[in-house]
Amino acid sequence: MKLSSLLSITGLLSFAIAKNIAGIQGLNFQISKGDSFATSHNSKKPYLIKRDGPEGTIETELINEISFYSVNLRIGDHEDEVTVLVDTGSSDLWVTGSNNPYCSTGSNSRRELGGEGQSKGRLISDLNIPNLDNIHKKPDSTNNGGTQGSQTRPSSSQATIDCSEHGTFDISGSSSFQSNNTDFYIVYADRTFARGTWGYDNVNVGGTNVSSLSFAVANQTNSTVGVLGIGLEELETTYSGTSNRGSPYRYRNLPSQLVQDQLINKRVYSLFLDSSDADSGTILFGGVDHSKYSGTLITVPMINTLQSRGFQNVIRLEITLSGVGLQNDRTERTVTTQRYPALLDSGTTLTYMPSQLVRQIASVLNADYSRSTGYYITRCYGANDGYIVYNFQGKLIHVPLQDIVLRTSTSNSQCVLGLFESGDDSLILGDSFLRSAYVVYDLDDLEISLAQANYDSGDSQFEVISDSVPSASRASDYSSTWEENDSRRTDDSNGNIFTNSDESQAVSTSAGGGNDNRSGSSSTSSRASSTSSSGIGSSSNSNTGNNRDSSASNLQNSSWLMILMIFGLTIGVISI
Repeated sequence: MKLSSLLSITGLLSFAIAKNIAGIQGLNFQISKGDSFATSHNSKKPYLIKRDGPEGTIETELINEISFYSVNLRIGDHEDEVTVLVDTGSSDLWVTGSNNPYCSTGSNSRRELGGEGQSKGRLISDLNIPNLDNIHKKPDSTNNGGTQGSQTRPSSSQATIDCSEHGTFDISGSSSFQSNNTDFYIVYADRTFARGTWGYDNVNVGGTNVSSLSFAVANQTNSTVGVLGIGLEELETTYSGTSNRGSPYRYRNLPSQLVQDQLINKRVYSLFLDSSDADSGTILFGGVDHSKYSGTLITVPMINTLQSRGFQNVIRLEITLSGVGLQNDRTERTVTTQRYPALLDSGTTLTYMPSQLVRQIASVLNADYSRSTGYYITRCYGANDGYIVYNFQGKLIHVPLQDIVLRTSTSNSQCVLGLFESGDDSLILGDSFLRSAYVVYDLDDLEISLAQANYDSGDSQFEVISDSVPSASRASDYSSTWEENDSRRTDDSNGNIFTNSDESQAVSTSAGGGNDNRSGSSSTSSRASSTSSSGIGSSSNSNTGNNRDSSASNLQNSSWLMILMIFGLTIGVISI
């Protein structure tokens, strides 16, 4: 099926939803998966391809295949159509300008947008603040600094990007565009960059017109496609970065502008990626869909891990991870009760952890470290072979072991453990985690609400968010306090994340929601704790699913915006 046909079908679906519920606008996300945006394809599973190596050894090379969530915008009074990538881990919108000298219509050359490799997935490199390497990956020293400097114009051999494929924005063709004469500059870890100017114009997002939206026009970039960041304003490059020549400032990015235009009531959105086999999911701006999760939404505070480095406010979507365990239908095993900061980042494909935590989990799973490959080799897990369990101040999220292994094309029994070292004492929980969670990001109250994702949701149960998140309860261990040495404290090896958790105290609500036949919401009080790892990996048949109250009636008198995502979930290609 051609992409154009797919978009027309999903467009009809969005229209059907929008015309029946007042205030909902549909936005179609395009499917893109691969090691770069331009070379993306439609396979859903990571796999391993054999490569010749010394006899008796396994030689591997990790080549990431990243999930790209792209959307088409129409900008200016001529409605120039431009494709951008949607990223919850950054905060700026920038698009390619029509006079970009790297453009050459008809070329198939592309830059590699997002290879995570053995590093964290966040690639934006625009900070020049001492000891802040973990916010963004820095470019080399020649690219650091607060001003743009000079840039050599590309030769004809370098002008190889087919900019007509994803569109450009012509400033001169839009009488409604207003430049604020502020420089924009951003560099990525793969040495691609975008350089231009900031301005304002009307932007049509999925049929909804957002007036005077601030964005940057990159008149010089070797990147294939622009980015739509929807994170906290404090992470905007004009504020936390050094691209601006004047004083740091914040502006209204898309979530804030939606509130300003009275399209939503609050800077909040809900993320549902669905299962690894699904081809669609949703982002709801200004609302929550109770059918998309099982159990209870539990609210935890965002934490400021950078206060000692000069940031007085939270700038990243980080929360406290209170422990990690493993579980199947017979056993529960607490791996650690050590506290770590965890970034919930849909712009990262895999999961990254402190090296100590990776080793602990690998040990419980009996995974063997391969010096020749640099990876932990483990058996391949099936759909019912257990879960890795994350404890967020009392809220447990269960991630199937099947979702954290990378398979081989030559073996049905040997896989690579898809947990990688973060390089510090923090975690980045990317798509391999987020597929198992329903996450509500509240940018106003600096809180995140989580529940186990429900893949068999049935009819949607939308509710507008005007104040606190409806039907959400505060975590039993709710605390926004974070000290820099929290993640360095001695681990309590005798702790148990499965006792006194919010799951064991949850009370079912009245009927009306979908059920989820996974162990994400099951009461752990009926399970026996075990210090043996022998049971982890066997089949699990536990049932879950607390029904949710329907609050669709609240929609008629409230405004909010729904984004319908059509996306890919391929997370990696490994060669051996």
